[in-house]
Amino acid sequence: MKILYVTDLHGDKEKYRKTLELAIEKEINVIVNGGDMLPKLGERHLEQPEFINGFLRDYFGELQDNNITYLTMLGNDDLLTVDALFEDVCGEFENVHNIAGKKIYIDGYEIIGMNYILDHPFGCKDRVITEKRYIPQRQLSPFAGISNEYGYDRIFNWFEYSRTELPQMCDVLDGLPAPENPQRAIYVMHMPPAGLKLGQLLYQDLDIGSADIYDFLKVEQPLLTLHGHIHESPDTEKGTWINQIGRTTCIQPGQTERYNSKMVYVELDLRNKKYLRQITTI
Repeated sequence: MKILYVTDLHGDKEKYRKTLELAIEKEINVIVNGGDMLPKLGERHLEQPEFINGFLRDYFGELQDNNITYLTMLGNDDLLTVDALFEDVCGEFENVHNIAGKKIYIDGYEIIGMNYILDHPFGCKDRVITEKRYIPQRQLSPFAGISNEYGYDRIFNWFEYSRTELPQMCDVLDGLPAPENPQRAIYVMHMPPAGLKLGQLLYQDLDIGSADIYDFLKVEQPLLTLHGHIHESPDTEKGTWINQIGRTTCIQPGQTERYNSKMVYVELDLRNKKYLRQITTI
């Protein structure tokens, strides 16, 4: 079985089209999208529902016409308030699966999605949780917000709120569907594990990752994990796109920014356990 893995497209239609083009060209019939699917630079409350109802619905139809299975989930830059709409649109297509918090069987493999991340310095706190060993970052906004239908519920004492009200990453991980056979399990987690240089920042010597995810994978030992979130990590001096936790291979391909003429993806040959990071021109 072969998979084309891509992440952090942030509503870039050309990257979506290129992903489909590559899958057809390479005769790959499964695409996995690791999250942060929707536009984020404009008015998210208007643009994200429009993108789902319009472009994504048409795109899912093209995937169906080409017999391509699409496994995907929203990320932290995709508003919580569009979850129901996204689930409904995915449900219109037999080949499209929203894997957030779910387990999907494909060709004998179990694919499990988890789209929560640890806190970051940005104002939108959708899908943000915490863990005991997390060190809070300095915030860039005077208040934080969790999206509602029309805007954001503002939280002015975010530091206190984050310490006392947010779910723990370990509890979220423990609540995921368990694989029947870890050796054929693939976790898609938008957040990378800590300590592997899969979340290395470019302008700060900091590896953004979850210690709880690392501990979870060290115990569970799935075949493969797929991550995203920190776009630049693989192309920094200290960062990498692939690493190991015991028998588990962890992959974070990174991504170019929106409207860049390049796109990053990974070809996964599961039968031969060969993984190839590629950078292509759109």
